[in-house]
Amino acid sequence: MPLVRRRGVRSAFGGARSDDNRGQPIAHEVFDRDAVRLRSLFAVPRRLGGVEAGGGGPAPAPAAAAAAAGGGVTVTPMVAPISVTPGALEYRVLAGYGAPAQRFPVAFDTNFGVSVLRCKPCVGGAPCDVAFDPSRSSSFAAIPCGSPECAVECTGASCPFTIQFGNVTVANGTLVRDTLTLSPSATFAGFTFGCIEVGADADTFDGAVGLIDLSRSSHSLASRVISNGATTTTTAAFSYCLPSLSSTSSRGFLSIGASRPEYSGGDIKYAPMSSNPNHPNSYFVDLVGISVGGEDLPVPPAVFAAHGTLLEAATEFTFLAPAAYAALRDAFRNDMAQYPAAPPFRVLDTCYNLTGLASLAVPAVALRFAGGTELELDVRQTMYFEDPSSVFSSVACLAFAAAPLPAFPVSVIGTLAQRSTEVVYDVRGGRVGFIPGRC
Repeated sequence: MPLVRRRGVRSAFGGARSDDNRGQPIAHEVFDRDAVRLRSLFAVPRRLGGVEAGGGGPAPAPAAAAAAAGGGVTVTPMVAPISVTPGALEYRVLAGYGAPAQRFPVAFDTNFGVSVLRCKPCVGGAPCDVAFDPSRSSSFAAIPCGSPECAVECTGASCPFTIQFGNVTVANGTLVRDTLTLSPSATFAGFTFGCIEVGADADTFDGAVGLIDLSRSSHSLASRVISNGATTTTTAAFSYCLPSLSSTSSRGFLSIGASRPEYSGGDIKYAPMSSNPNHPNSYFVDLVGISVGGEDLPVPPAVFAAHGTLLEAATEFTFLAPAAYAALRDAFRNDMAQYPAAPPFRVLDTCYNLTGLASLAVPAVALRFAGGTELELDVRQTMYFEDPSSVFSSVACLAFAAAPLPAFPVSVIGTLAQRSTEVVYDVRGGRVGFIPGRC
């Protein structure tokens, strides 16, 4: 499926909401969205109405035991309602719901825990600009109380749930099943998602009509693909390639359950997945080393192992354990000593003024994972350009930062480092693959 940035939805898919095509985000917005996203990932979870939802603190708490004990779905917590402070759900795909299919631009996430969709009728009978209409679908069915998917104690024909961020209830809804259509030849009958009841002005998922969950949750689309038994050595639960250019017309792709010979070929490099009991729905890899300009940094693997490394599809920058980041920063600065330094830019403290330069040579940064797999980053995966359309009239910064422990207790590989690389999630095989230069 074509994948575009949220600000390119109108030009790519048409029929987008009125605020979807306002040009490129300003630099400070990128930092703000990352901050909100990271706080959401590492807030304290608590159970609300059969759904694992957010508390209001920065310290992590084990969610696996609660999810196992109560069943149900897991919703990644936020410390503020998304309608007040937008969450970082940057990318969109076009998906159809119901029979016949009603098509909407939706976000996707690898952490959330349940797929959701704005549904009619809206709260209080308010008009909905864009929302799914269950009455138009012949395959729609509510999930009743007492079903295995319904963790809340209730009676009735539909299983209710609430999404709460901090002390604010952002959305109420019911768990339902309907047909999900990704392409004319790719449909999932009886797909489970949350039908969200929203008011006309609600902006529950960062301007998207809904969200496709690709996490390790048993309710995710990735788990549905695995349960179908279709995965082989050439099949992945899903993969994505995030657009490499800043233009809203630049497209990547999201692929679900694809079978491709290159997934077992020589161009793909796999790293084993790992798990984190505090974040059971998320995808972790074991980062064990980093090199700059071909030289390994003097950082023991235990520094990375102490925190774990989250592979993220919605955080822009890459955050490392402070000791690892300090070594990376010092080596990078040494190799970039010929360029004029610029003041720090928010959390990015290694910046350069490129105004008036004719060329730029950046040392290659490579991430090394358990098993020996390396992901070498090019210049646009390594550096953040304040104005990517005019590199030599702006400031560029190393797109890495120190994770502010203990608030963010893991390392995070952000989307900028993944751009143009197809990231292949072989969930059944317990590994993540990387194919550079795919979009």
